Amino acid sequence: MYGEKQENVYYYITTLNENYHMPAMPEGAEEGIRKGIYKLETIEGSKGKVQLLGSGSILRHVREAAEILAKDYGVGSDVYSVTSFTELARDGQDCERWNMLHPLETPRVPYIAQVMNDAPAVASTDYMKLFAEQVRTYVPADDYRVLGTDGFGRSDSRENCVTTSKLMLPTWL
Repeated sequence: MYGEKQENVYYYITTLNENYHMPAMPEGAEEGIRKGIYKLETIEGSKGKVQLLGSGSILRHVREAAEILAKDYGVGSDVYSVTSFTELARDGQDCERWNMLHPLETPRVPYIAQVMNDAPAVASTDYMKLFAEQVRTYVPADDYRVLGTDGFGRSDSRENCVTTSKLMLPTWL
């Protein structure tokens, strides 16, 4: 941007008025951070497994929900940190376009579909549900639920992540 070696780079940082402890970056997460999603942790359970996606400050509450699901209901979780639903949607659209233009080639698979599996998934965001909805087509799970603010300020879904997951329980077991 400036100086002799000008690069076309844009840095975007979101800051919020909330203090919370950040977990250590998992080994091998760099690619996922850049591409939009990475697995933060896996919590084992005896009665099936769900995928929990968190974006932004609500991630800590998603992690708490995963602990409650395991402790109180025996449901395991793969917890994902989503750094950019928008980038994941772009990648999915790019794959769709490439596949359409190259029907005889091996199809490209969106990054989110490579990272996630077909277990039921709940995405929680402190933004409008639309952000997490834009990747629905590319998520390999048949049951994908989204919790968000939809114009009401900070998310009302902090406590609802567990509730939504419990409502989905019959589909997992």
